Order: sequence, then C-alpha cells, then structure tokens
Amino acid sequence: MAEKTKRLKISELDTETIQRIAAKAKELRKNKGYSYEDFALHAGINRNTYFKFEKAAESGDNFTIVTLLKVIRGLDLTLPSFFEDL
Repeated sequence: MAEKTKRLKISELDTETIQRIAAKAKELRKNKGYSYEDFALHAGINRNTYFKFEKAAESGDNFTIVTLLKVIRGLDLTLPSFFEDL
C-alpha cells in the first residue's frame, strides 16, 4: 500500500513572499517585451508551468526552485540581483 504524502501548509508570510517573487518576475518579463509564452520558450520552461508560476502572484501557490532559477536566468539576472529589492 502506497503511503499518502502529507502536504505542508504554506504560512501566510511564505505565501506573501511567493506572491512578491512571482509578481516581480512577471513585471520584469513584461518590461523586456516578452509574452508569457515567448518567455517560457526563451527560458526553457513549459508554458503551462510558467503560466502557473505567474499565477502564483495572485494565488500564492508554490513553485519549484528549478522553475525560479530558469526564470531568473531567462531574465538575464543573477540570484542575488533578483532578490536585491524584494
């Protein structure tokens, strides 16, 4: 019998941080002139995965570190520079 995985609830503080990260990435993407689909292709991310990443700005849903790293690289930023003013 397979064990059920217990999902940890994301704290309110973490949800706000996730929303700020996703909103910043969305703003930077738009400033660079990419549609979300074009950016996903550019960054090597499945477009549905990237769409969900941006929706985290509203919902606070979690995303993977790998997705975040691809987004940051796609924006031609470093990890420290992305988080500099968050």
